[in-house]
Amino acid sequence: MKKILLILTVVLAFASSAKTAIVQKLYLKDGSVLCGYIQKQDDNGNLTFRSDRAEICLKAKDATISNEKNYTVRDLNDAWVKWAEDNDEFEGIGDNRTLLLADVTSKSKMVTRVKILERGEFVRYLELSTSTYSIPWKDVLSIKGEKRCKTALSGINRIYQLKSGMEYEGQYAEENDSILTLYLKDTNVRQSFKIIDVIKYTFRPINPNQDIFAQSELLDIVKTKNSNETKGVIIEQNYTSKKDVENYFLIQQESGAIQSIKLSEIVETRKEENPKYAPQFDILLKEGEVVINRQEVVVVGVKESNDKIVLDSISEKVVIAHDPNNSTKVTVEYHSPLGANVEAYQLVKVSKSEDKKTKKDIYSFSYRDLVNAVYRPKNLETSVNNTTKAEYIVGGQGLYTLYDAKQRKAIPFIIK
Repeated sequence: MKKILLILTVVLAFASSAKTAIVQKLYLKDGSVLCGYIQKQDDNGNLTFRSDRAEICLKAKDATISNEKNYTVRDLNDAWVKWAEDNDEFEGIGDNRTLLLADVTSKSKMVTRVKILERGEFVRYLELSTSTYSIPWKDVLSIKGEKRCKTALSGINRIYQLKSGMEYEGQYAEENDSILTLYLKDTNVRQSFKIIDVIKYTFRPINPNQDIFAQSELLDIVKTKNSNETKGVIIEQNYTSKKDVENYFLIQQESGAIQSIKLSEIVETRKEENPKYAPQFDILLKEGEVVINRQEVVVVGVKESNDKIVLDSISEKVVIAHDPNNSTKVTVEYHSPLGANVEAYQLVKVSKSEDKKTKKDIYSFSYRDLVNAVYRPKNLETSVNNTTKAEYIVGGQGLYTLYDAKQRKAIPFIIK
């Protein structure tokens, strides 16, 4: 029972597609590769895999290729257009570009509009449509994931506890019928384990400032012998006892409640896409770099004049669209090598006046404006990459600036 249910706990590894969530790559012993996720598995070891992309490998004697045809770019869906462009497979130019696709008939099914990748002793084809495959575990070679990118601020880590008492934390990397592998936390090293040596699996969200449901692309559904179903996110699988009746799953429900379910009572586990999934991604900045709403900024000098701070110049490089409800969101991100969650800038409205002597426009703000601090971050947090993100809500329109009192610098931007 342990192996059957284990493989359903794979965490986010690949980018989400427009249709099916691609969180697993399933490698089969016949050479086929399915990309998607294991949707269901029963206690007999039968998998239901929902795939958005598949490379299917068949023996030539078991497959018939027919209806080979060049389809124009206008006849193709977005997935095929992108694949053909990314892989330089189009023939021709412009709207006359074509892609050769075919139909394949095998003993089990017929598929249309697929790309033939191999002929000869085997027929290998690429399918870019949502399909469901029923697969016995004995046909699975391995399941793999890719390491999260450095800018990912959402996701689920695993903690494996071994019989020896040792614990290892990291991101799911790979598994087969006997070995598990993790990308160890904060390293580039993979760590492998024998499945029989792992007695507890804990699943932990990597972002403490974000709900676990916002970080898990899939929801777990656990069905028991009495036909009851519990939906949520599995946070622990415990196999510390030799008896299934003493082992259990912990599943966190959206309400926050945590349900314990005995392993001996589980007959089926399923997964479905999570509508609350909201991944966050960081931006990597060097010291001194700042972006406003992910736009590159211009830093200007300032000088004092009486009780005012005057900008040397202004820039219209950063322009933010005004929210008609007077709730314009301004997100400032900058590198913070020393202090976490420290507000390095003050946001202030800039006033325009005229120099009576030169008749030139003057853009300034007062010390009183800074003291009053009308605009304070609604949210302020620093990521593991030392990027601090400050989120402000600004009501009006006009010229504003971020002021760095230590460096005596300003970063102007416009809301209009």
